[in-house]
Amino acid sequence: MPGRAATSFARLLAALCLTPALAGAQNAALRPRVQLSAGGGLLTSGAYFTGPADLALDNNDAFAGVLQVIVPVHRSVSLVAGGAYAQPTWRLSGVPLLGSIGVDGASLWFADAGVRGHVPLGREGGRGTIAFAQLGVGLAHYSVSTALLGRPVRGNATNLALDLGAGLEVPLTPRLGLEVMAKDYIVSFRSVHDLESLGVEGRRAHTLVLALSAQIGL
Repeated sequence: MPGRAATSFARLLAALCLTPALAGAQNAALRPRVQLSAGGGLLTSGAYFTGPADLALDNNDAFAGVLQVIVPVHRSVSLVAGGAYAQPTWRLSGVPLLGSIGVDGASLWFADAGVRGHVPLGREGGRGTIAFAQLGVGLAHYSVSTALLGRPVRGNATNLALDLGAGLEVPLTPRLGLEVMAKDYIVSFRSVHDLESLGVEGRRAHTLVLALSAQIGL
């Protein structure tokens, strides 16, 4: 009897120890192998370029398209690759006598890859709401071609960008859900070529994207 009791106790202890791991594995198994997230939202940023006195070139708030591919590699870690694209109206401010001038003909895109950590907020044993945070590195590109004060203004540059993101995944069905995300791209561009004569230089700036996307499991 003592031996049987000891065996039963050992089995119970093993079951208690394995239950969290099995639950985590079950949650991981419920996540699709690849997830595609596509949507859009608001893009806003600080000044990308500054010059003498209060001269600054930044962009007005604009709509941005957002795309991400998420590949789970662990129950709490995924690899993620994505990007954003927008065509904002830039604004040259601090111009003597004129104040602020709109600059059309600009576009921005960002592409990045990184790591996402996620924590389930819903019930165990099923897909509930998931909170996530991510860190990545990639490229940022601007292009502008317009006329300003009677002179052509052209420029384009690609530079490295660091991005930080956080948000929520809200599943609706086993393979369909919503994703709410805030993502900050940190980048420093070179000068706009045709404004270098005015002393305009690139500076480090934050570009924040607030997006709502549909998430599809593949």
